[in-house]
Order: sequence, then structure tokens, then C-alpha cells
Amino acid sequence: MSAQGPEGSKRGQFLSRALRAVRAIRKATSRELAKALGLSLRGYQHFEAGGGQLNVDHVLSFGAAIDCDPFAVLAGVHIGHPELAAYMAKNKGMIAYLIHLQEFVEDAGEAIAYLETGTMVSAYRAMFKDLAEEARAAQRQDAAWLAENAARLGLRSERPDDDEGGEGKGGEGKGEDGGEDNGET
Repeated sequence: MSAQGPEGSKRGQFLSRALRAVRAIRKATSRELAKALGLSLRGYQHFEAGGGQLNVDHVLSFGAAIDCDPFAVLAGVHIGHPELAAYMAKNKGMIAYLIHLQEFVEDAGEAIAYLETGTMVSAYRAMFKDLAEEARAAQRQDAAWLAENAARLGLRSERPDDDEGGEGKGGEGKGEDGGEDNGET
């Protein structure tokens, strides 16, 4: 890592985890991504390792090259949850969020300055609570369907626990690549 201080070092670690998680989902090689980003293989590996300063242009190019949500990568790094990048790699939730934020700015304009912080916090809290409930319900529905239908393929599947924690699929975004990147994965 570079001499960017403890915050930059942590940000670099989060970026590395986010990029590797998405790359594991998309099954892209370092070599392919280096070419798509216009970097040498070594330069891409440095970027993916979280070296140097956070380069937004590289993250946006990464998103285009691998067909993921680059804003989920950036948001995941900023909030300390790099697994968000993997969770939103396919549904591109942060892109949708930012499009609606853009529409909000265009619609409300300078009137936004008159909103109380508490009003926005309440709206965000309600929105994210509803989304979390929908996400857990969809996860339970998928797990139940698989449990009921796996036998068709001769597979044994146990009925999932109906836990509200939402932990079952996917894990926490840790250990996606299982080790050092040699550029050939």
C-alpha cells in the first residue's frame, strides 16, 4: 500500500475487497480488466489491491468493463461495507438511486435547502427499512422455492430457517478470491 495514512489505507483495503468481490462474480481476469481500463497488468493489479489514491475514473471504467454498478463500489468503500459492491453488481441499485436523486434535484431545486435534516433522515430510514424487508422476503422466497424444487434434479435441499437476519446467501463479502491475485484468475 502507499503512504496515504490510516484512512487511505483502510479505504484501499475496502476498495480491494469490493473490486475482487465483483470480479469473482463476473468471472473476469485481471488481464481482461487491465486491457479494458487501459492499464498495464501490473497497474491494474495495483489498482485492484487498493494501492494509491482512490481513482474514481478507474472505478467508473471498471464498472463499464465488468458490467457492474461502479457507484455501489464507491459507496461501499465510503460506508465501510465493500460487500455492497457485490450485492448490487447485478441490480445496479446505486445507479437507480442516483438517477432518482438527480430527478429530485431537478424537480425540487433550491427548495431542497429548506428541508430539515430530520425530514430527510426519516424519509431515508423509511425507504431503507422497506427495501430491507423486501430484500429479506425475496431471499426467503428464493430459498423456499429452491428447497421445494431441488428434488426435481435429484438434489437434497433442506428447508431454510425463517430468520429475520437475512444471513444465508452470500456471506459478508469476505474471502471472495481466496488469496493473492496472479493476474490469471
